[in-house]
Amino acid sequence: MYKILLILFCAFLTLLDPQTVLATSAEAGTTSTELVEEAATPRPNYKPYRGNSRHKAKKLGVFRRWKLRRKAMRKRKHKALPVIKVDKPTRNK
Repeated sequence: MYKILLILFCAFLTLLDPQTVLATSAEAGTTSTELVEEAATPRPNYKPYRGNSRHKAKKLGVFRRWKLRRKAMRKRKHKALPVIKVDKPTRNK
């Protein structure tokens, strides 16, 4: 959703820029090259800071949660101690 809005916003901004459509003089052409050279600087990284990679993990999807639940149930079933039933103690004389 946000990607589509961003693309539409960029398209709208290109429509609002009349300087690219109008003819300019030679002096204006030299100033535009200076602007292009300044724009060649590297852009900053906008990735959010994650706090030394100790951020809260994203919630898993439903299928992965089901898979992990089945795996845990299977593991619990195979690790369970067998039930040994013993009769009631009796007195031997």
